[in-house]
Amino acid sequence: MRKAISLDIEIKILDQLATGQGATVVGNNFGIHEATGETASADELAAKEFPEKLKKIIEDGEYTPDQVWNLDESGLFWKRMPRRNYVAKSQKTAGGFKVAKDRITLLFCSNASEERILKPLLVHRALRPRSMKSVDFKKLPVHWMANKKAWVTSAIFTEWFQKHFIPEVRRYMKEKCLEFKVLLILDNAPGHPVLEYPNVQFCFLPPNTTSLIQPLDQEIIATFKTYYIRSSFHYVLEKLDNYEESSAIDEWKQFSIMDCINQVKIALDLLKPSTLNSCWKNIWPECVKCKDPVIDNNAELADIITMANAIGGDGFDDLSLADVKELLVDESLSEN
Repeated sequence: MRKAISLDIEIKILDQLATGQGATVVGNNFGIHEATGETASADELAAKEFPEKLKKIIEDGEYTPDQVWNLDESGLFWKRMPRRNYVAKSQKTAGGFKVAKDRITLLFCSNASEERILKPLLVHRALRPRSMKSVDFKKLPVHWMANKKAWVTSAIFTEWFQKHFIPEVRRYMKEKCLEFKVLLILDNAPGHPVLEYPNVQFCFLPPNTTSLIQPLDQEIIATFKTYYIRSSFHYVLEKLDNYEESSAIDEWKQFSIMDCINQVKIALDLLKPSTLNSCWKNIWPECVKCKDPVIDNNAELADIITMANAIGGDGFDDLSLADVKELLVDESLSEN
């Protein structure tokens, strides 16, 4: 460890977690929906009525939790630091830091049984970044696609659905000795066209209900991002421990999109099956195995702050929950 953590710092972390300083408290967790404005515009009546409609669709189709899937996208500023952090301030003047504003989109897809989350789709602005010229894209832990704005367009969604979703889910059904029939739940984003495929039924959520009932949006993506930030900070800390003359700026400058992909893989592997299942409680409570599910990321938040203090320096010594929350939010992407 580069720098010892004092008792005062540990007490400070516990105080922030106890009081919810800089974060919106949702149960025992720190939500991010208020920061994106999604909750304020959410249609609570439609969200309340939809589970009964979904239940009928599931019963009529005789779907099992293994056959019911949800997909959702989220933006990730993969090399961003909190605005008041010294590294972030240096990005404005230091060469080679334009990439810090780079945003990728990740598309996640998992089923209701807790057993499977598919390899995510990563949408980048470049089809083949310079730093990845020698990389075999077929061996990446993500499906790589690109467009100029790093968004999931109808064309990208269609290609992902046909080339990746169908074959991966078909293999999964075969493993489970189940008939290939799928109910795919998704929101009404412009990049989600209505597609037709044998034994695949699309079920669109009512507008403005994502923050209330979309399973992947019920803390799965927030938990993933928490793991991603923790893993990224751990990457920097390890580099500093191995190279005493290095600085946080030096190491963060060298953090590449390939390093990002590695941290994405680590974060995905840390997602617990119980988390994937419990997040269906607002839309299909009958499939949730734990009747009183609680997702608690407090330990991970404390780890992030602890590692930041170990890194040391301006903006790391006093990193707060508000700073971590800033990294969790994708301000440029909404359901609209």
